[in-house]
Amino acid sequence: MKRHWSLGELAHYPFLDDAKDYIRERGPDPERLLEGWGDMKNRAQERVIQAVKEGKVLGRYLDDDIMKEDELFSYPVARMLVSCIADNYLIRRYALGEAERVADRLKLEDKEVLLALGEELRVPGIPRGDRIDVHFIDYLENTANLKTSGWKLVNQDLRKGRVLLPVSRYIRILKERVMNDMIDGLPIAVTDPDLLDNFRAHINKVQEALDEFRAETDRLDLGRVEPGLFPPCIRHLLAQIKEGVNISHDARFSLTAFMHKSGLGKGEIISVFSESPDFREDLALYQIEHIIGEISGTEYTPPGCDLMLTTGLCHNPDELCGRDWMTHPLTYYSVRKREGSGA
Repeated sequence: MKRHWSLGELAHYPFLDDAKDYIRERGPDPERLLEGWGDMKNRAQERVIQAVKEGKVLGRYLDDDIMKEDELFSYPVARMLVSCIADNYLIRRYALGEAERVADRLKLEDKEVLLALGEELRVPGIPRGDRIDVHFIDYLENTANLKTSGWKLVNQDLRKGRVLLPVSRYIRILKERVMNDMIDGLPIAVTDPDLLDNFRAHINKVQEALDEFRAETDRLDLGRVEPGLFPPCIRHLLAQIKEGVNISHDARFSLTAFMHKSGLGKGEIISVFSESPDFREDLALYQIEHIIGEISGTEYTPPGCDLMLTTGLCHNPDELCGRDWMTHPLTYYSVRKREGSGA
């Protein structure tokens, strides 16, 4: 039986079909938006800026129906603000921020709400004691971007085509679904000139926050390192990060090890990854220190061309890549540097 969602629940999960219906029936139309709704507009702006700066939209205590409606109605307006800027990185960062908020909220819910939300998100689960099982196809579809070995299907408790998961992992899968659905749904078309003019100050505030965040993270001082001479595979990974793509675990390892061996310091490597939508400085620093040997005691070498090809990280190889003796990205970089210096 389909769940009847309360107004408070719709405010927390504004992507639900019932939430969309509520917004259509009771939310402000464009003309009413031009007249007022200041608190709701400011909350919409706050949602996006929090996603940019904090990597998470912060949940709020909703004291009454007015606050609940403001929270609910601010969601489509936040999507409109993101769409007006139409920046791919902003879209991914905002989607991640909303998904993080949802995941935090789900940790407080009982299993009934969790399963009802899973049905709405097309990731149905069945309770099995203190666990939840999902069909292996749903599992694979929603863990495609979770590249660490702990998420591989072969390492799961698979029984008769269903994957038995701890509740925390089911929530993680729902978070992925929320984020990907939001990314797929943006940007939306915003063409009403009066609406755009009315929201210009809010749009500008979001753009300023985005520019400031990028300026803070764009502090890479390469010194003698020449990124223009990096091999195509490494340049492609750097470009993906710039575009707001959450690259795979293998890609992060390969890029980190390469940048370290090419002469970049720990802080400079952190700066590169700080542009990832899912960036967490504490986690990134731990992973980098492990790869460069400060924690593990082993300084890892980036994988060679054969392994880059096997893991799908070889990208658009050029003439130099095709030489018989070209077996490693660091060899490529060394050759290009010698050519550049005339040596």
